[in-house]
Amino acid sequence: MTKKLIIPVIVLIVLFAMQSCDSQKVVLKDVPESKLDNTYTVNLNDTLKIKLSSNPSTGYKWKIASKIKPGIIKEISNEFVKEEKTMNMVGGGGYDLWTFSTKKTGILFLHFKYEREDGKIKNEKYIKIEVK
Repeated sequence: MTKKLIIPVIVLIVLFAMQSCDSQKVVLKDVPESKLDNTYTVNLNDTLKIKLSSNPSTGYKWKIASKIKPGIIKEISNEFVKEEKTMNMVGGGGYDLWTFSTKKTGILFLHFKYEREDGKIKNEKYIKIEVK
């Protein structure tokens, strides 16, 4: 009887641990207008591109700090694009290009952080997205 209970208990513990890790990111329900950096209104089944100035040679990188509200948008890609004017310069800057596809109507907020691996934050951006 004891051996029959061990496996379900282990499965429950693993599932709880996985859910706990995912819940580390906060789902933003609302952001005050004073904190919003940008608002995008896009149509259903469109693609949304967000450009954030970046320079990875400084050790900083943009990351999504908030969890994307499930079902409204889906992240397609995230890439660093070097600016043409700094293309041949060592340590030249550019921008991070985030591409999302819209999947469902609704409103969501994204919280981006420009941070280093040690957790030091240099900048933050709050973006509101409304999918119609």
